[in-house]
Amino acid sequence: MTTNGYKYLTLNLLRSIEKTGAKWKLLVVACDRQAFTFFKNEGFAVVMYPDARITEEIGISRWGSPTFARYNDMKLKLLHHFAGAPTIQRCVYMDGDIVVFHDFLPELVKRLEAEPHVILFQCDEREVGDCQRKELNGCHNCCTGLIAWKQGAVKTLFDNSNRITWSLINDDQVWVNRGLRDLYYKTLPRTLYPNGAYIGQNLQDAYLLHFNHRVANSKIIEMKRMGRWLIPY
Repeated sequence: MTTNGYKYLTLNLLRSIEKTGAKWKLLVVACDRQAFTFFKNEGFAVVMYPDARITEEIGISRWGSPTFARYNDMKLKLLHHFAGAPTIQRCVYMDGDIVVFHDFLPELVKRLEAEPHVILFQCDEREVGDCQRKELNGCHNCCTGLIAWKQGAVKTLFDNSNRITWSLINDDQVWVNRGLRDLYYKTLPRTLYPNGAYIGQNLQDAYLLHFNHRVANSKIIEMKRMGRWLIPY
């Protein structure tokens, strides 16, 4: 899912996937008409979010802003739709601020086939190393920037149609972690699927790196510093 303000990060993600030689294609869901037109012109598979509109946004929305909360709402509606679509037997959702180093899909598919009832998340703990909470009662800080599941595993996890409850939370990650208590889920190995805490760490085993824990244009600055910015914009 992307927006006009986020389109360059998403384009960089797509270019990084191409660079791996992966045979699969990532579907882009555009939340505004400008982003839809941009990715269509770039030649990528893109669909427009049902409520997409023309936007005046040109920069990356800041975490916690009203615009960011609106995109959180749209994201959950999108995930709920994908999770309930019988034609989608396996789904992987990725945020746009990810750079892919190697084709991870075969490895994820093996995990999903081995445990089809389990939802897979990236761990979002801020410390490097194994997730300490995982050994206790399952990680309570699952990242909604990288999720994989098989049809039937998610149930109503992404359903935020209760507007009163949603208005008190307004954060997709908080919402999802709150709803995991009655579902089977696991977090992925952190050395294989690292989050932003691993920026500057040894990434020799990593399939990808999620540049979260950085805000706005600092994500792009880090990507450029690491030689992972692959587009001319």
